[in-house]
Amino acid sequence: MMKRFVLPFLLISLLFGASCKKDPVQPADDGRDPDKEILLRDSTYYYSLVFSLWEDQLPQPKVDSKGQPDLKAFTNAYQDAEGVLAALRRNAPDDRFSFVDREGTVSEEIQQGVHKETGIIPIFITVSNQNNGEANMYVKYVQKNSPGEKAGLKRGMRIVSINGDGNLDYNKSEQKAIENYYKVVEGKEALNLVVQAPGETTTKTVTVSGGAYNIDPILVKKIFTINGKKIGYIFYTSFVNVFGKSGPNSYHTALTNAFKEFETANVNELIVDLRYNGGGSTATAEMMSNLLVPTTGAKGKMYDYKINKNLKEWGWADETDPEAPFRSVNFNKTNALNLQRVYFLGTTGTASASELVMNVLKPYMDVQIITTNGKGTYGKPVGFFGYPVVHGYADLYITSFQMLNKDGFGDYFDGLKGKITTASDGFFTELGDEREALLSTAIADITGTGAGARAANRTTKTGLESAREMKIPEMKDYRNNMYKFPDVKIPSLMKMD
Repeated sequence: MMKRFVLPFLLISLLFGASCKKDPVQPADDGRDPDKEILLRDSTYYYSLVFSLWEDQLPQPKVDSKGQPDLKAFTNAYQDAEGVLAALRRNAPDDRFSFVDREGTVSEEIQQGVHKETGIIPIFITVSNQNNGEANMYVKYVQKNSPGEKAGLKRGMRIVSINGDGNLDYNKSEQKAIENYYKVVEGKEALNLVVQAPGETTTKTVTVSGGAYNIDPILVKKIFTINGKKIGYIFYTSFVNVFGKSGPNSYHTALTNAFKEFETANVNELIVDLRYNGGGSTATAEMMSNLLVPTTGAKGKMYDYKINKNLKEWGWADETDPEAPFRSVNFNKTNALNLQRVYFLGTTGTASASELVMNVLKPYMDVQIITTNGKGTYGKPVGFFGYPVVHGYADLYITSFQMLNKDGFGDYFDGLKGKITTASDGFFTELGDEREALLSTAIADITGTGAGARAANRTTKTGLESAREMKIPEMKDYRNNMYKFPDVKIPSLMKMD
């Protein structure tokens, strides 16, 4: 049975609010409960000391006049829990990922697949020989089932104006561009968008607002027959949890059926497109890995967890304890697909659970990773589980574990790369079109025909593919992560609230 420990020396500090000489920074007057905010600051510090993969690098609590550790001596210097996390990250620079979820968004989006927005993912790019070097707004892709899809938005469309405002050039005002980006993503108000499809001279106006919808992560699924090769292709946008409270859910069924189609069609090559997939549930990553691994690895080691000494000492990785949440994970292949090679398409937006799938398969098969712009994937081999605090006021996601594949490799903080890192993302060609630049690069490598290079060259002559993407600060960091939703309850360590 997994051990359950309490850290009583910290309990005194938290429950009785040990004083310190420095005047505390008061929580912002933003409508939040100030008492809960103070406790949330303390909880964030405490659970970082308990759960963090880098707990040995974090500042330890000072001792008060009674000889008790005093959390507030540290947390009082910061206005909120996010400030506490930022300060802790300065001591553990590898932890760029821990965060506070105040609205239960992770549960909704990753566990349930419910998004509340337009489903439009914009991008600012400068296109060669067009618009005097302006960095204009385009549609990178649109989520299935979303308000954006229902409004007719498609990849490659230029957004000419938003509610009559045509000043959308990123180069003229970065701050305004960022505001417009999230205005389109969130759709908090009705948006009248004037859009122009690639290659068209006319425009049209569409109206769209944000709303709740169930994501379909399988954006595209196709089978190509080229030069005697039968090539499966799947574009997967997010590792939404494939298990609900009662067991396998509709996302599990959809992914199972997609691979059954590849199996029935006898594909001999497979391309998994994760270029915009920032991660999600480890259970879904495990499922995809089981579907992909060849039969030689059907019951082999998938990965081990690396956790801190606290969790080890408490038996949370005890291989003999069926309740321990961080036991080693083995493959459990149940399908007949038996490929010896798989291609992954990625960008710097490919992270966490996406990278986990690539890494755990490497010891068992030929994993070809194709990325863009001379770079690899994002580089996030770590993850977390949610821990509710302050009577459910917020969930803490403290980076708590790292995954190591069968060969013990898991240090890819700089990203994963393959032999091809200089491919392009064909922003103006529909995803799943064999002429699209990134997909065609994989097809060319599989078939040896060079067709991908020719397709890219044809598009370049139009000036469309010679494009430079402008980066937007990520406001929804929770999407680009790896989450463990344990099938056993993470024990409560102490009464914090």
